[in-house]
Amino acid sequence: MVSFKDFLVKSKFNVQKARLYQESYDKIMHSGLFDKKYYLKTYPHIKKSGMDPLVHYLFYGYKENKLPSPSFNLKRYLQEFPEVESKKLNPLIHYIDNGHSGFTIDENPFVLRKEKILDTNKLFLSNYTFDSEPLVSIIILNRNGLGHLQRLFEDFDSKTNYSNYEIIVVDNASRDESVEYLHSLDLNINVIENSENVSFSKGNNDAAKIANGEYLLLLNNDIEPTYGWLNELVGCMLKNDNVGSVGAKLIFPYYDDIENQGKSYTIQHAGVKFREERTPYIYGPYHEHMYSTLLFSDEVNHEKEVISNTAACLLVKKDVYLDLGGLDENYFYGYEDIDFAFKLYKSGYKSIYNPFALLFHHESATRIEDEDKKNQLNYKNIMYFLNKWEDFIFKEIFKDKLNHDMFITNKKLDISIVSKNDDFISGIARNFNEKGYNVKLIPDINNLEIGEDCDILISNDKDYNIDKAISRLNLIKVLICENDDERYDICLDVKENYADELLNLINRKYL
Repeated sequence: MVSFKDFLVKSKFNVQKARLYQESYDKIMHSGLFDKKYYLKTYPHIKKSGMDPLVHYLFYGYKENKLPSPSFNLKRYLQEFPEVESKKLNPLIHYIDNGHSGFTIDENPFVLRKEKILDTNKLFLSNYTFDSEPLVSIIILNRNGLGHLQRLFEDFDSKTNYSNYEIIVVDNASRDESVEYLHSLDLNINVIENSENVSFSKGNNDAAKIANGEYLLLLNNDIEPTYGWLNELVGCMLKNDNVGSVGAKLIFPYYDDIENQGKSYTIQHAGVKFREERTPYIYGPYHEHMYSTLLFSDEVNHEKEVISNTAACLLVKKDVYLDLGGLDENYFYGYEDIDFAFKLYKSGYKSIYNPFALLFHHESATRIEDEDKKNQLNYKNIMYFLNKWEDFIFKEIFKDKLNHDMFITNKKLDISIVSKNDDFISGIARNFNEKGYNVKLIPDINNLEIGEDCDILISNDKDYNIDKAISRLNLIKVLICENDDERYDICLDVKENYADELLNLINRKYL
């Protein structure tokens, strides 16, 4: 509770000022127009100071054009009432004292945005009907996630638009009231109570063994479902042939704090692709279209086959899941879903991204809390993944680039040509440009900075210090010269046209 003494101190013991500030404080509190929670999340340094947020706004915040709530459109108010800024008045007090000044407070723009997203997505729903609904076993892992579970299960049954499901929650030694809450739910739910925090892979595998469903639905506890999501996933699975998994469109929720607010209601997952990086592990999976605000653009709003879906929401046929050994338990919260997607792909199954199954993802809450340990585990996950799949990914990405498929990666085949001979450079560059590949010319043989995008480096100069070239580890090094050089992966004789012969050699040797 803020006392008059507090205002007196803030006003440097000016009694008249202190009374005015206290009156203003009481007016704003009574009006309900100041959102303390929003103010503290948006300007986190205020919370650290320990100051009452409204006191901060009265003495400092309004002078810094801080927003008292997401609904008060400060920019529009200052445009309509320029005297507020010129006289350095508190806009919220001005609004209250002038009988609201004919100014209309906006509805919370983030609430309106969410409503619009939900209403728009309903226009695209298939609302499948089934002669017989196959049983779906929804598997959820949880650790101290009571708040997440409460949000997840709010109106859960009505949002599914699907009736034949069971829920299996694997609780990883929660210390909050998660288990009690789960037992209180009026749903077909089975709780596995672990005494330790098992991995994502083990938790899902254990649940799969006792699941009764024909299909498994792996679902994070920090998901907020929207209407029709389960109906869409099952319908998509049944209407397509040879499907291994169906994934959903995941959207970031609204974030109050300034640090994360920019990603509010943007795309988190619309299918996974890969990029190559100059790091020990070379290959980096990423969510395509991440942070895009175009939630219903043509690019993201149609069903399509992808190389991988995230397991934050993933529908899989149980027989397929078990036949492939489930999730690899050598991973601990990282890369297990990518690994499983590759097992599906190698076995000839399709992974389908279904954008009409739309869910908000509030980020993970079941992982290890210790940051250093988390980083160590992540590194182990990465290196295990690399050792298991490096050769496979190299071949698949290279074929993807050669054929311009844009399925696994969005990058084109990238070729760097190093030579002091302008005629050589222009001739061979023309060969590859005609095939639609990216070509970079390096006329300075002392330039060793090849970059992480380069797939093939071609040189016709034996003086080039290829051993010192700064590039990715899987760079293919080619020498075009009369004499061979063991430092290069491929050596070609001098000819007129190199592109076809070189690509054929690479195809035979690596693919």
